Amino acid sequence: MKMPSQKYFFNMVEVALAMAIIAIGLSSILVLFPVGLNANKAAIADNNLADIAEYIIGYLRASASADWDKDGTNGFLTTLEDDYSKVKGGDEASPGDSTTSAFQAKWQAFGADQSGTRLYQAKTTNGKGLFLFRQSSYIQDGSGTTVEVPDFSAIIKVWKDDTFDFYGPVVYGAPPYAKFSDDTALVNALKNYATALCVEISWPSEVPLSNRERRTFRFEIFNESYEAKTTP
Repeated sequence: MKMPSQKYFFNMVEVALAMAIIAIGLSSILVLFPVGLNANKAAIADNNLADIAEYIIGYLRASASADWDKDGTNGFLTTLEDDYSKVKGGDEASPGDSTTSAFQAKWQAFGADQSGTRLYQAKTTNGKGLFLFRQSSYIQDGSGTTVEVPDFSAIIKVWKDDTFDFYGPVVYGAPPYAKFSDDTALVNALKNYATALCVEISWPSEVPLSNRERRTFRFEIFNESYEAKTTP
């Protein structure tokens, strides 16, 4: 004789406990998503940062070298400020769409647009010390209008740094080495032969400077065509 089977159902306490366990597990997983997204954004920024720094340093080095005369004069370097605080602009949030009048009133295209990547130069006086780098994607909104969406954008500030600290041997006297950079005349003469430029890259440009990440690079440029004046 077959015994009738008896069915057992979950009660409300068991269901509540199961849902609580699932909620705890899901919340633990969801917490990792922002971390992963931020890590991905940081990796993209680091890759772009290296490309931007290489591009802008190459441009500055080439422009300065091409404009350096044998007597040490350099028209390109005279347009750059000699202190970070003198590079005006770029601290506020920049407009998102380059087609707007607000954007075009402040920035002018510098170089060709290559696959959504472009460098802009500030329209302020001189403006050679302030740039905007932008890598954008173009999508269509609901009305079919093409909209520019910046994937990565950064403000670039460039200024001169002529504070060299260098030492040399002293034939007579102590100590055996002297700090020649304390000699104003010597430092001024050195500017005809060499200079240093600093580049600050801050991103994203859509937010104020206080909320951006920043990196600073410094490099030297030498005047290979310089001919020192000699006394006959």
